[in-house]
Amino acid sequence: MVFSLAPFFLVPFVVELCLGQVTLGYLPQNFTLSALNTTLPNANHTGAPLVLGQNGASTGISFYVTSTYASYPYNDYPSLGLVNKSLRAYTTSGAWRTNATEITSGGTLGWVTTTLYTHAAPEIYSAVKLPAYEYSLLAVHGFHDLWSLCPFPGTYPQTNVVFNASAANPPPPSLGFDPEECYKVVINIVPIANS
Repeated sequence: MVFSLAPFFLVPFVVELCLGQVTLGYLPQNFTLSALNTTLPNANHTGAPLVLGQNGASTGISFYVTSTYASYPYNDYPSLGLVNKSLRAYTTSGAWRTNATEITSGGTLGWVTTTLYTHAAPEIYSAVKLPAYEYSLLAVHGFHDLWSLCPFPGTYPQTNVVFNASAANPPPPSLGFDPEECYKVVINIVPIANS
């Protein structure tokens, strides 16, 4: 009978890995989001600031997409919240009418505001605290490391946050972006002082 000690040596590593990660579905403090490039140097320690960029509208309903401030230099929703695993966006006056939407592989981190109906926000988002990062990271469906920033061309081009962009390869024509032009990021959750 051959007896191996390898599993016993792996157990402390796995326990340490699990103990080093804390996942939360609620944060007591409002925050902003920023994209930290994981493949190239960053201009600062927080990353590129993210805002809710325009993504269409109709009577009583508006759609947004998470964009870099550099590509959409407006910030009508300067603070966000994480409540019961749902992402909320607050206006400059503090009003809450906007929630993050469901997200799938190859899709953008979208938001919706409506006065037409009430719709439960998806409970799929969380904050993950890892020892290697200064800030907690945004996760969806438990994944914090599948985010990318992707340029979307058009009349008003924006650089948007996409979840699992590599899953969209080869991309269908309706996708709106080329996965080859995307780069990997993690999404920092940056607390707002006195919120």
